[in-house]
Amino acid sequence: MTIGEGRKEDRPVQHFMTIMHCSSYPATSPRTQMQTSPPSTDLPQHFTDATRAILVDWLIQVHDMMQFQAETLYLAVHLLNRCLRQMKVTTANLQLLGMVCLFLAAKKEECLLPEVSGLCYLMDHTYTKHQLLRMERKVLCGLKFDLSHCPPLHFLILFASIAHCSTKMVWMARYLLELSLMDGQCVAFLPVHLAGAALCLARQVLQEPPTPEGEAAWCLVSSLHIGSESVLLRIMSILASAAATAQTRDTCATYLKYSSADTMHVSRHPGLKNPSSLLGTHT
Repeated sequence: MTIGEGRKEDRPVQHFMTIMHCSSYPATSPRTQMQTSPPSTDLPQHFTDATRAILVDWLIQVHDMMQFQAETLYLAVHLLNRCLRQMKVTTANLQLLGMVCLFLAAKKEECLLPEVSGLCYLMDHTYTKHQLLRMERKVLCGLKFDLSHCPPLHFLILFASIAHCSTKMVWMARYLLELSLMDGQCVAFLPVHLAGAALCLARQVLQEPPTPEGEAAWCLVSSLHIGSESVLLRIMSILASAAATAQTRDTCATYLKYSSADTMHVSRHPGLKNPSSLLGTHT
């Protein structure tokens, strides 16, 4: 499975390097992650946010096909972001790096692991088993064997549980949160901020009838959110814009995933089509 496979309308698969060429180039606990400074969003000069989005979209497709846990995807993208900032990686090895990050995340989060030969098959045998294992060693050494990460999904589930959110609101928030993986701007925000913004935006989209118990619970969640209102609104604006254009993008794996009955068709909700109506002048 090469990058680009499985997109809408079953378009022919293009080789990963062709897509890259056509793109425009120019150890912690939840409490620690609430307090530490956000990471840099700087990418190597030969990578762009569009390049990164293509790779993450492909990883989402592979992750979904493997039926891995949701935490595995968030950890894989987190490792990828760190590698892109800390390691020297050529464009030719970008897909290999992404697969290795997913493989390492699976080793940490999953009970059953795919064979290395199976991973090579998913990359259309562009790389050998030896190359994959060598890249794995390079990544582990580059990250100093630190694979720790508290994903924003954990904060989201915690907040949603405290606020007694409906099943549909949780799915909507999870969809919006997963969209943040695609956007390079979101790398700069802490996991707790991303989770809080995704849940707030989901609440705005669905406009579910309030109840006294629910409002009291939501006030409690709001008091737990650490971060300024401006940061929250900025993330909500990014997510709202991403959701409004998700269906028309080439990188639409997340949109398709959350358009199924299993996820209550949340990505198709009409309230997502007009971000300005959700955020007013803040979009």
